[in-house]
Amino acid sequence: MINEVLAYITSFIAVGFVVTAYFVKKRSLYLLFQSLNLFCLVLSYLFSGEFFVMVGLSVSLIRTVTFFAYEEKQKEAPLILAIVFASLTVAAYFIVNLWILKTAKPLDILCLVALVMYSFIFKIQNLKTVRFCMLLPLSISIVYNLFSAATVFVVLSYAIELLADILSICKYHLLLNRKRINTFKKEKSGL
Repeated sequence: MINEVLAYITSFIAVGFVVTAYFVKKRSLYLLFQSLNLFCLVLSYLFSGEFFVMVGLSVSLIRTVTFFAYEEKQKEAPLILAIVFASLTVAAYFIVNLWILKTAKPLDILCLVALVMYSFIFKIQNLKTVRFCMLLPLSISIVYNLFSAATVFVVLSYAIELLADILSICKYHLLLNRKRINTFKKEKSGL
């Protein structure tokens, strides 16, 4: 069911969720907003007919909701879950693109790499590390979507997510550190 209007609408909603995700201070909220973002992206890819990405993001959605459940219980998700979800992503690629649709393209490897990276990054509990690690797979996702003829808004949504990630790094990790250093210098000099 290809419908560009619905693809744009769900992508637009996803952007709101993903931007919000980068500006929260709790990992559980980050995972919640990422889950909502992924749900909207799954719908967007469904409406644009990109089934491999849709299936891969469905696995990502289940992964993120699982990690969210662990976070809500204040437990660390085991590494084996990240490995399982990464393996499911790879399996989904082979099943959907090679066996069912027979539409495998070399370009799909970029998407596959990014999705596997997300499986391990979302397991990380430190939001600072998550924010810095997200730079690479987001960049890969942008390149993939540019060359796979995804809707313009899907490409823009990843670009906006990358920008939100960069801005959150600046806000929470660069500017706050600069303020702490300046405060320390003032205290040390007696001002």
